[in-house]
Amino acid sequence: MNSVLINEIIRQGFAAKQFRIMKLCLLFLLCGVLQGFASSSYAQTTTLSMKLSDVSIEEVLNQIEEQSDFRFLFNKKMVNVSNKVSISVKKKDITQILDQLFEGQDVAYTISNKQIVLSHKNNVPSVAQQSKKVTGVVKDRNGETIIGANVVVKGTQNGVITDLDGKFSIEVANPNAVLQVSYIGYKPQESEVGNRSSIEFVLASSVEELDEIVVTALGIRREKKALGYAMQEIKTDGMSENRSESVANMLQGKVAGVQINQSTTGMGGSTRVVLRGTSSLSGNNQPLWVIDGIPVSDNVTDKANQWGGVDYSGAASEINPEDIESISVLKGANAAAMYGSRAQNGAIIVTTKKGKSGAMVIEYNGNLSFSEAYNPYEYQNEYGQGSAGVFSTNAKGSWGPKMDGKTTIANWRNEFYGDSNYSDYAYAPQKDYVSDFYRTGSNYTNTLTASGGSDNLTARFSFSDSRNQGITPNHSLNRQYYDLNTQFTSKFIDLSAKVNFMRQKANNRPAQGEYGVMKMLINMPRSIRLQDLQNPVGQDGHIVNWSGPNNEYLNPYALTLPANGNRDIRNRLIGKVQMSAKFTDYLKLTGRVGVDWYNDQIKNYSTYVQSSQTSDGSQYWNTQATNQEFNADLMLNFDKQFNDFSVIANVGTATTYFTWNNLSGSSGIFNIPYLVALANGRNQTVSEGYSKQRVNSVLGNATVGYKSVVYLDVTARNDWSSTLPSNNWSYFYPSVSLSGIVSEMVDLPEQISFLKVRGSWAKVGNDTNPYVLYNVYTLGKTNGNILNATTSSTYPLYNLQPEETTSAEGGVEMRMFNGRLGFDVTYYNSNTVNQILNVTMPGSSGYELKSINAGKMASKGIEVMLTGTPIQTKDWNWDITLNWGMNRTECVELDPTLKRFVLGETRVGKVVVDEGGRFGDIVSKAYKRNAEGRILIGDNGMPISESDKVIGNMTPDWTGSFSTALRYKNVSFNALVDIRSGGSFISTTDMYACTAGTSAKTLVGRGAEGMVINGVLNSTGAENTKAVKAEDYYATIGGAYGIGEEFLYDASYAKLRELSLGYTLPASWLRNLPIKSVKLSAVGRDLFYIFKNAPVNPEGSFSREDYAQAFEYSSLPPTRSYGFTLNVKF
Repeated sequence: MNSVLINEIIRQGFAAKQFRIMKLCLLFLLCGVLQGFASSSYAQTTTLSMKLSDVSIEEVLNQIEEQSDFRFLFNKKMVNVSNKVSISVKKKDITQILDQLFEGQDVAYTISNKQIVLSHKNNVPSVAQQSKKVTGVVKDRNGETIIGANVVVKGTQNGVITDLDGKFSIEVANPNAVLQVSYIGYKPQESEVGNRSSIEFVLASSVEELDEIVVTALGIRREKKALGYAMQEIKTDGMSENRSESVANMLQGKVAGVQINQSTTGMGGSTRVVLRGTSSLSGNNQPLWVIDGIPVSDNVTDKANQWGGVDYSGAASEINPEDIESISVLKGANAAAMYGSRAQNGAIIVTTKKGKSGAMVIEYNGNLSFSEAYNPYEYQNEYGQGSAGVFSTNAKGSWGPKMDGKTTIANWRNEFYGDSNYSDYAYAPQKDYVSDFYRTGSNYTNTLTASGGSDNLTARFSFSDSRNQGITPNHSLNRQYYDLNTQFTSKFIDLSAKVNFMRQKANNRPAQGEYGVMKMLINMPRSIRLQDLQNPVGQDGHIVNWSGPNNEYLNPYALTLPANGNRDIRNRLIGKVQMSAKFTDYLKLTGRVGVDWYNDQIKNYSTYVQSSQTSDGSQYWNTQATNQEFNADLMLNFDKQFNDFSVIANVGTATTYFTWNNLSGSSGIFNIPYLVALANGRNQTVSEGYSKQRVNSVLGNATVGYKSVVYLDVTARNDWSSTLPSNNWSYFYPSVSLSGIVSEMVDLPEQISFLKVRGSWAKVGNDTNPYVLYNVYTLGKTNGNILNATTSSTYPLYNLQPEETTSAEGGVEMRMFNGRLGFDVTYYNSNTVNQILNVTMPGSSGYELKSINAGKMASKGIEVMLTGTPIQTKDWNWDITLNWGMNRTECVELDPTLKRFVLGETRVGKVVVDEGGRFGDIVSKAYKRNAEGRILIGDNGMPISESDKVIGNMTPDWTGSFSTALRYKNVSFNALVDIRSGGSFISTTDMYACTAGTSAKTLVGRGAEGMVINGVLNSTGAENTKAVKAEDYYATIGGAYGIGEEFLYDASYAKLRELSLGYTLPASWLRNLPIKSVKLSAVGRDLFYIFKNAPVNPEGSFSREDYAQAFEYSSLPPTRSYGFTLNVKF
């Protein structure tokens, strides 16, 4: 029912912000009605019919509201609407119905327009008692009137509520009467009537009294003020408005101290999410994702590397943003200790939308956006194909003569492949390859939602259809979501069921790395015409390219040809059933079962090949894989108040079971060209994989509160993991936290509305992958018929122990000026030991690697969040948020036999952790320097380099963001700026472009005078004066194994991440339509860099692997997206 049930809302603890929104909605609705009709005419001309038997008065009021535009306002403590009545009327007006309904009841009513105010009959004193009539108004400190505030004569049942103008009128028995005024979210106020006949009340906000409810571990809802650890909730209102195909990408810049890096691998690529630093050397630093209390998989299907491959998003990023109600980020081990070994790196808690009681509500949300690639790197456009200033079709670089547009050159398709259809052309500069090759991507998403139900049974169903076209030719990603969420509540049983099905189909995900599309465009001489490459299949049915048959230089159009691409289909089902048995009002038993199942079908094609293709390769691969994660828990929940003490406790058991199955086959080279089938291959191979893992747990937590001022929280969990040896498979994880509301304990300056201090300590851990304890065998065939078995190349550690992280944190939360200014700061410190590492072994051992427990990593940092509301009036509201975080992760020790651990490497460099050093040091070739830091030059005029040098670190010094939300009446404006300071990366775009002579940097030194490298001679120490040619210089320092120091750049940037401008149509425009609201928004995402130091995209990693963040490996060009969103509620 839409009645304003003030005291009931107070009892339920709704947040003030929610109620203020409801107040404004009610105001707009009633104002629109008042403008259209006179009260008397509507009340007199509107007739209703109903026949109800043995129902509550409240149910009758609901029925009246459903059949008419009348709305009831009443105080539930003063008006008893639970009494049972029977009523039968046919075409009666409202006064006749209410007179019959309240006959024999202590209820009086007043009709004002379409608003009906109910009150207790005893609240209207007799004439003899009406000694004085007092009127007044209730406002907040901004001067805005408050609708529905309680005004009561102290010590009596005589009370009223304020009307639409915040005004009230009440009869008092004598001048000594005291009026009490209260409203949710404000401090109550009293005033003696005295000689006054009119009183104005100005209420102050009571931020410390707001019982904001948040979702924590295991889906447990708790008061935010009771938490003893840092937890940040993300506003999800804008996720449907300004969306991305990846939920993880939409978290960028919205959480203090969290590093979120989206890979530049195209639509559907991975995103790296790191909460509070990278503490594990095993590469498992991603957080746990939880949906409605059930953990879900965030595994990737595959990942790219320097040699190529396709980058896939984590499975958790595929959540439909249209279904998300809220997101809570549990940053540290303290917050996620209840999840045990799976939450060593924190947890992201997603709560989905549910049905609401009342009439069915239909909602449509439509998004249309376009993605445009832009080129951040500067290429030269003066010199074309050739070498040493001379043109040659056999040359692979752009070191030829100047492109004057007058010289005619032979067309490579005619010269190499004898295709006379391609004639000679002018040796002239070409247009921008990036803008010409890549297309404008698009996304259109349509979502339809239906929600409704009764007081006992609610349901919500949604369907979303998302169609995405990437910037790379023929790249597409389509998803369909079906979501059903139902809840049943009764006196003794609560039952909920949720099922979500997603079908995803992707075509031609772009290849990355050395053999990726962008690498081919970077290396291409500037005189090559794209129009000659666009039809990549030659007359003989083989792939053609400007370089001739070559395995290093490929035709980019051939790489994006559908027949040479890839296709993957995913069917995913996430389901949950939960039931609670309520024994008493403080004790219940909750059982929950959830499953996350998905099946992948992946096909890769190389239908068209170069004439140089040998029989060693394969033209067709077909893979099918199934992942399943089963979770179940049973918890006994206790929640009771003992005088000044509150006790909330949960104890229970949980189990998790993972399985993975894989079947893959390849054809080899086709016998019959262009016939795509495994049976058509010359050397067919097949492989099969299987994996399973189980974790059993017992767990519990208890929170004790004293006078809602001090809270002590204790948790404990014990896991048994099947991946660990039987003597080490049991591990215990405790945590404890303490928080205190200082503003409730002592008198503080009036400016401070709320002050809280908190501290916590926890221990969690991390197990390992299945079968690490055993020598497993891989079966295969030689020459198609000889069976062979290969043992693992890693020597197992039979007494393997789980990784263990001990974490402590402390923080302060403060709100000032009635909540208009907020400040939250946290300091944390964690130590991770027993790192599970694979290290090299001597070849004589028969193994390449061995598993060890070693190392201690220390991570510490500071997180700051500042919120402010500079403007807050009836028409204007302006909110700003600043997030800032700094993390330092160091390796305290490794192992007596190990002083450096390699996280990952490419040909140009590697990422390491040295004992005593920081996580993420970049090691590569560096210039050899003298004591003064000058580069040493050889007698040939070329710089001298030395290998295996630490040249930088990939981790940022700090991250931050600034967001603003401005509203004026029906217009809203939102913007988010994402900031990163510090950290380094090696750019192979720059390295390969310089080597090929396509970079603008290579314009210097091409003339006869050459270039002189700044430095001193190694042999004499004298200043270098020997000139060298630019082509020779870049051939020396560049190439696949180039000098990494030369191409190392600062990863700092400030980026306009999100921008939106929305307009909500006035309610009066929709008065005669079956539409409740319409909002139209213009949106933009990743629009431009406000600042960056690097000449390339500083967000250019090729996967979400830790080490990949140190390399921009010929990444795809960045994109900016812009479009429109339409939201309609019926």
